[in-house]
Amino acid sequence: MKKIFAFVIALFLFALPSSGEDFSYFEKEKNSWLQVYSNLLKAQALDDEIKTLERSIRNTSGKKKAELQQLLKLQTSKKKILDELPQSFDNMLSKITLGDVPKEINLIEFFFTNQKSKFRIQTQRLTLLQHEYDEAVDFLRKELDITLKQETKDLLKEYQLTKALDFFENARGLLENKEDVLKRTKESYMNDLEAYKQTQLPIHMIKVVILIFIFALFHLAKYFVIKRTEDEELLFRKKKVLNVTSFLTILLVIVILNINNLVYAATLIGVIAAAMTISMKEYLQSITAWFHLSFGNFIKVGDRILIQVNNNPIIGEVIHISLFQVTLYESINNTTSLHLKRAGRTIFIPNNFFVTNYVYNYTHDKMKTIYDLVEFRIPFSADTKKIEALVTEITYEVTEKYMEVTAKQFQSLRNLYDMRSREFRPRIHFIPDPKDPCFTLYIWYVAPYHQIMELKSQLSQRIVKRLQKEGIEFCAQSK
Repeated sequence: MKKIFAFVIALFLFALPSSGEDFSYFEKEKNSWLQVYSNLLKAQALDDEIKTLERSIRNTSGKKKAELQQLLKLQTSKKKILDELPQSFDNMLSKITLGDVPKEINLIEFFFTNQKSKFRIQTQRLTLLQHEYDEAVDFLRKELDITLKQETKDLLKEYQLTKALDFFENARGLLENKEDVLKRTKESYMNDLEAYKQTQLPIHMIKVVILIFIFALFHLAKYFVIKRTEDEELLFRKKKVLNVTSFLTILLVIVILNINNLVYAATLIGVIAAAMTISMKEYLQSITAWFHLSFGNFIKVGDRILIQVNNNPIIGEVIHISLFQVTLYESINNTTSLHLKRAGRTIFIPNNFFVTNYVYNYTHDKMKTIYDLVEFRIPFSADTKKIEALVTEITYEVTEKYMEVTAKQFQSLRNLYDMRSREFRPRIHFIPDPKDPCFTLYIWYVAPYHQIMELKSQLSQRIVKRLQKEGIEFCAQSK
């Protein structure tokens, strides 16, 4: 008996028209309300069919069960596709939203983010939905009248149209509630705007005018300072002082004008401070670096330093350390001779470069000497022991007094750092040249930082003359 019952149900299901055809008369007009209602009916019908199929599958077996399972997969796929379409009037009305309407009106809200246009757009959208709703109800009533006047009664269609009209009548309250909420929200917002315009706006405009006046006053002062100051370094300092003073003054005025509203004042200060931090990032970094330079004791006025800026060596004596920059005087030395080919310039380096770049100090603490280098090319056939003895003798004669001074100065450096003792004697090295059959003779020696070039010149001349006198030749540089 159960098998016969399942077979009858299966035949009934195969004989059913598709769910899209059952309610096709609800889609004769392009109306979003009717489309949503049609989607809802189709979804309900598919749900009923799926449940019936599931019951039938449980009560049958064999070939019929496989056929019913295939039909269940088909209807389930239809349901998944249909679920992507809107099936609720709530979803239609939820699109009419104002977002977050500000609870408190301020100057920015009044002039720049006014909600009036949003109210107008959402009101127009709601009016359009109301018009479509009225069209949908009229259409259903006309369809019901036509159905009732037919000689052959279509009881199913008559029932569905009557049910649809009841459903739409119940949904009218959704439209009315949405309209009421939109109206009340708009009235409340417009009242707040008007109240702000009458009470707070004049006060805020006076505050803005005061801030603009202070800003213009400082710019006018900067203009006269630029006109009357010819010294570039002095002009740089005056401009920085005016910038910092104007920023602090405006900040102080904001606090005073908004002392009765600390939250608002704190917000404004935060925004302005963030903007100033971004725009004056390098200056703030320079001020921070100035504390490091002033109290870190790694460079001071009178030191000779080399700093790598964008992989370019800059060398000179520190003649001034200010709040924003370090001033160097470019001296004659190996770096200026080999790389820069000029010297004697005054160099201004922003303080923040001393935080992000390598700095080489030639005269840290009491150390006033460095190791310098002289190079020669000697053929492999030369007597290297004889050359080493001659070069060592000459280098000792020229640099011996500086070796003693360096040893005394180094003791002070050892008191600051954990360093082992050193001998500052000349260092002689013979290194094979990778290209030519020659040795490169390296002569390292201590030299006072302010006499590097003079001592190099003196030592080089004496070594060349002595080696030539002994009949020792030099290698030419290969091309």
